[in-house]
Amino acid sequence: MKHYLIPIVLILSITASQATIRTVSNDPNRPAQFATIQAAINAATSGDTIYVNGSSTAYNESVVVNKRLVLLGAGYNSANQLNLSTVLFNGLTLSNDNSGNNSSGTVIAGFRIPSISVANIQPVDDIQIFRNQINNGITVYGDSWSIVNNIIGLDITTLSGIATNVLIQNNIISRSVVSFVQPSVIIDHNLFLRSSGASIQSTRFATITNNIFAGPTASAFVIAANSITFNNNLTNSSVVSDVAPTNSFAGGPNSASGNIVGTDPQFVSAANLTTYNAIFNYRLQNSSAGKNAGTDGTDIGIYGGTFPFPSGGAPGSGYDTSAPPPIPQVTTLNIQNPSLVPGAQLKVTIQATVNN
Repeated sequence: MKHYLIPIVLILSITASQATIRTVSNDPNRPAQFATIQAAINAATSGDTIYVNGSSTAYNESVVVNKRLVLLGAGYNSANQLNLSTVLFNGLTLSNDNSGNNSSGTVIAGFRIPSISVANIQPVDDIQIFRNQINNGITVYGDSWSIVNNIIGLDITTLSGIATNVLIQNNIISRSVVSFVQPSVIIDHNLFLRSSGASIQSTRFATITNNIFAGPTASAFVIAANSITFNNNLTNSSVVSDVAPTNSFAGGPNSASGNIVGTDPQFVSAANLTTYNAIFNYRLQNSSAGKNAGTDGTDIGIYGGTFPFPSGGAPGSGYDTSAPPPIPQVTTLNIQNPSLVPGAQLKVTIQATVNN
């Protein structure tokens, strides 16, 4: 099974030494090499890195990626002095035309974006999507996708059922994982929030571990799922599955062990369990049944496992679940003497963070 997420330090060291770095800004007062993302992609060669600056204006373009790139935004809700995020007005499409133009191997981090999808031509492989807010959802089409530390507003689904070696880990997902029917899919340490519908739908052969399923207590979280392994998940509802026994993750042809059913996860601070809110604190209280109860001995939910959800600011600030990509960024800039006489020295204090 080929699940992996390349450490960002390694990504940056590779791109800095072997590829061109291109910059994008749609703000004429803060110009960069390119004014649009697509222009930078068109000029790039495979392996290049494209930095897309934060802006007060969304990038009003539909982006098509047809080569292997590292795409880095400034974050989807940046807690810096200017609070400039990188927002795409339209979606991003990954493409493979089977004639040398192939986005396989692309990395996407630091964006607020409606959706990420694949052009229905050929599958794309080895895609890494992390630290983004994706308001509608992600369509997976290919092998070895890693979807980690994102906030996802709707579904993660597949195109034509072609999705193998998929890792969905430590995300906040506001609706469902749908239609994964191939083996080697791991769904681990996520937080599923929903106001209606199921969290796992029409899915087979997956390994689903250490997740928190939260939402209405009178409807099933798992619908039309079979041949799935459910281990050490927690749900606040006593209704779990649409097949008998409905109060168990082992309903139908599934296997289950160590799951906690019908139990409040006891988040540190969350006024409701149906809708994501940036000011909520989704860490577990010490008295929570999910505390250190994962298969790996860490907390069930997004703050356990190999890639615990990174913090972008103090809990309750609105930035805690809005971590920027792990690249150096200036957070404050203070000009100490803005009025100068000719020949005087300008004094500037700058604070920055690496955002690991």
